[in-house]
Amino acid sequence: MALSSRYARLKTRVEQLGNHLLPQIDPTGSYSDKDLDLTRSYCLLCHAEIEAYIEDIILEITSNAVTNWHNDKSIITPIVFHLAYTYRSEKREPPYSMVVLSFNLLKKYIEKNNGIKEDNLNGFCKPIGFQMDEVLKTTLSDFGKTRGEIAHTSFQTQQPIDPQTEKNRVLQILSGLALFDYELFAYSQTGVLKRTPIVTQWKKFSFVERIKILFTGKHIS
Repeated sequence: MALSSRYARLKTRVEQLGNHLLPQIDPTGSYSDKDLDLTRSYCLLCHAEIEAYIEDIILEITSNAVTNWHNDKSIITPIVFHLAYTYRSEKREPPYSMVVLSFNLLKKYIEKNNGIKEDNLNGFCKPIGFQMDEVLKTTLSDFGKTRGEIAHTSFQTQQPIDPQTEKNRVLQILSGLALFDYELFAYSQTGVLKRTPIVTQWKKFSFVERIKILFTGKHIS
């Protein structure tokens, strides 16, 4: 399956971090304090790269959908539809404005984001109607908790860390993100995920003409 150039950069960078920071794996688990500190650095820097990738790819895919819609208002992709569908305000807005306002809110959320826990991930995906794989979401959230413990607690109070375990976890995340990358692009084109149904898929809205009228103000010819 074809993956984005942004994912390719993530994978390359994570491999570099592993080469630069992880010690030679010792089957007996005997590591120096320096080895363990470098492993903690590996976790922190991998977390930063993974977080940046998710933010970037969500923004890239969504920006492309909105740009195409700006150029041709008849191109109502699932992302554009959900941006309007999920927008909430006490003020009544026309569909055109809801798309733009919702997109701007998503951009601000991404700019201020700090983490890959479940709430962060839902904040990325919900506005565009995308459902991240639950196993990947849980794995990312757990990794985010580990990062928080490393970054915000004293060494003496941290749980023991194992280089092999952390390397395996990052590789598992990379594998999950490869599928995420592929599915996100596919979803942006069709609104369908083969593994699970989307809560608000196109098929729920059987009156396609009604949607066209909603966004374009005119009937399909």
